Amino acid sequence: MMYFLADERLKAAVEKFSPDVALRCRTVYQIYKLYKQGLVTQSVGERAVEILKKECPKELIELVAPTVD
Repeated sequence: MMYFLADERLKAAVEKFSPDVALRCRTVYQIYKLYKQGLVTQSVGERAVEILKKECPKELIELVAPTVD
């Protein structure tokens, strides 16, 4: 397991889903948040929304959304 992850919620997400899915969805969610703040382009933000809808279970997003770096 990836126990070097300091954030407990992110650890739980990795254990429940998989490292690849959890970290990918977390990264895409962060890009989505930047889009909502106007810090990335519309095309990038819209692509992030598509990925979140297709590949990231809602339960996973709820786990990783409040995680910190």
